Parts: sequence; structure tokens; C-alpha cells
Amino acid sequence: MFVPIRFLGRDTLQKSILVPLALACGSLGLSACTHAPVSQSASVTSPGFSPRETEPRLPPVDPENLTPEQAEMLAARADFNIYKTLAHHVDLYHNWSPLGRMLLENTAVDLRHREMAMLRMGWLCQAEYEWAQHARIAHDSVGMTPDEIRAIAVGVDAGGWSELERAVLNMADELRYNGRVSDATWRVLTSHYTEPQTVGLVYTALQYQLVSMALNSLGIQLDPELEFRLPAGLPMPELAGMVEGDGDYPVRVEALRVSEMSPAMVALVPERLRGAESLPNYYGVLAQFPQYLSAQGGFARFLLGQTDLTAREREILILRTAALTGGAYEWAHHVGRAEEAGLSEMEILALGHEASGSDWSQTENLLIAAANDLRREAFITDSVYAGLKANYSDQQIVEMIYLVGGYSMFSSVMNTLGTQIEPGYPALRAVN
Repeated sequence: MFVPIRFLGRDTLQKSILVPLALACGSLGLSACTHAPVSQSASVTSPGFSPRETEPRLPPVDPENLTPEQAEMLAARADFNIYKTLAHHVDLYHNWSPLGRMLLENTAVDLRHREMAMLRMGWLCQAEYEWAQHARIAHDSVGMTPDEIRAIAVGVDAGGWSELERAVLNMADELRYNGRVSDATWRVLTSHYTEPQTVGLVYTALQYQLVSMALNSLGIQLDPELEFRLPAGLPMPELAGMVEGDGDYPVRVEALRVSEMSPAMVALVPERLRGAESLPNYYGVLAQFPQYLSAQGGFARFLLGQTDLTAREREILILRTAALTGGAYEWAHHVGRAEEAGLSEMEILALGHEASGSDWSQTENLLIAAANDLRREAFITDSVYAGLKANYSDQQIVEMIYLVGGYSMFSSVMNTLGTQIEPGYPALRAVN
């Protein structure tokens, strides 16, 4: 059942009385994870994952017809289809890849745990390319057996895992389905690792959710040397749904003032904010993890100001993603941006609830559907992708995927760290 937004008053949307989130998710094809903690909306049906592409939607660049920028980018990369596909958008790649490189080269956590987080997220997203690449790494570089790798898909029920390994697997599940790491899992992770190391594991899982979205949606095909495949004969993972609740998460990392920061932390704060009595909590929290703030910051700045999408299109994707992932902090800080981009209060409230309808333009409905698809199964479904392809360039579609994946990451990091909304900003799924 679909209830058009034009029939719902502001108060109804604000309080979500007549459009329960369960109905909203069901009508949008969003599903809950039945084995995850109860923080998602339920769905009447769960039709399962869509078939993945057997041909590329965005073919790799032609090695005989490269621009100088593409040639330079690929010269330093392995001959993998993921790089040859992302070479269609060199600027995006250069702004995003520092975060990916840092996580791949992170030796502060056990490589076994890093690969377990990546593989578990790849399984939950049904991303065969990611699974194949990292199963190879887990086998060849970490020494995991094929049975151990397959057990990652089974999850904690496979047995034989240590307490920490169970926590790593649970972490990936919780980030995918609940948009944050639970208290119990956080306690186990931080009893074995430092807080910065634990944050690195969180970023790793979320980075590979984003990568899965891109691999699946762009139809990136396996490289010839990849032998591993997604395990067969196992129950499929659950689809992801809208995270319920008001986003009022307990503080795990207190925000610092500028006077409490080291010089290295202060250097990551924009100059215009350094003299302020208090900072946005985003900086006050993430400055304590400077390598992640630095890498994320470049990526975020690209997404906010350097894509070919309009500000209105960008904010529709960000607010919808924040609503789907329970990203209260990102929602709070993008309502004003959305208003500046021309979205009305009714439109903003709609993005927090039912979202799609006849009051949006055709292309705006496609944007909302793409965000829903990526949340639901880390894949833009065929009909939605075809609609996007008819209205947007290949580069713009890549930007959309990275916006949704990036803000899924940013929201879930803020949720996990318990970053509080500053006074005067709207609550999740509300306006000022």
C-alpha cells in the first residue's frame, strides 16, 4: 500500500502516526533483519536479493583510449576491473581512495580480523567481486583455510570462533542492519583493541559496504585470476531495512573543545572554527582519530561540493540515507543544507518517512528509489538503474552510489561513537 505524500499533513509526518515505519519500509521494498537486534522496521514481505549483473553496466575503460588522467591513475594500480571501471571518474577516485588505502594498509589490527570484517560485509551485501578478492587475500596472505572463509558467510553460528572473532562478525552485521555497533559488541572489541583500532575496524566494514554497493550496481565483473565465489548452499542473508528509533545514541567518545586538543588535532579543524568556544561535535569527536578524520574529510568535501549533481539532488540522497540508517547527526546537519537547496519542510519530512510519491519529479523519485535499493540490498535494481541511465551521465550515477555509500558510512560512524546533536538542530526525521 502506498499513501501519497500529498495526503499527509505536516503533523502527521512529523509524528509518524498514520504512516508507521513498518508500512513505509514494506511499500518501498525494504526489509528488516530478523536475527539482528530489534532496531529496524518490519516488512510484510522479503522478496530476496535481485540477481546480480552478468555483464558490466559501466564497462571498464578502453586501455587503448585513455585520457592522461586515467593513464596516470591506472599506472599505479593492479590490472583489476574495479580500477578500470572507477577510472571513468578519476576525480572521485582520487578523493575517496586515501581512505581505502589507509584501511587496506592498516596494520594496527590483526589482518585476520580485518579480512573477516570485509568478507562478512561482502557476504551480507552479496557482492561476489568483493568476496572473491578478499577471500583470495584471506587465503593467500592471512592463511585462512577455505572452510574458515566459508564459515564467515555462516557467521557466528558456524562455531569455532574466539570471543573477539564473534565480535568482529557481529560488528559487520550490526553496522549493516542497525547502523551502529551494539554495546555488547563494542565492549568486546574495545577489551581487545584500543579505541582507535576499534574505530578502524568499524570504518573497514563500512568502507566495504560502500565498495559492495559500487561493485554490484556498476556490474563490475570478476577478474580472470579470481577463483573464490560466494558460498553456495547457505541461507541467504537478510535484506536491510530502515533503522527505527530517534537516533539518540549514548555517548561513547566525548567531544573535545579546541583547548583540549593536541596541535595535530587542531590542524584538522577548519581555521574558521578554531577560535570558537565549542566546535561541532563532528570535529570534537573525530579529531581524536585524526587519520580517519583526515581521510574522510577529503572524501566528504568532494561529495558536498565537487560532484556534477545539483545541491537539491545531493541533499535528497543524503537525507534519505540518513533516515534509512538512523543517522541522526547527519540528518540534523543536512536539514539546513536541504532547505538552502530548495527543499520544502514537507519534502524534508517525507524523506524521513514514506519518501516516494507523485509530488516528486520523475528523476527525484529515481534518486529516492536508488537510495532505498542500496540500503535494501547494496544494489540498484534494473528498472531504477535504467531510469537513472536515461537521465544522468555515468559519472553522476557513480557519484550517487558513493553519496549513499559514503553517508551510510558517516552516519554509522557517528551513531557508533554516540556523537550528539548540538542544541538548535532538528532531531532525526524532523525539521526545526
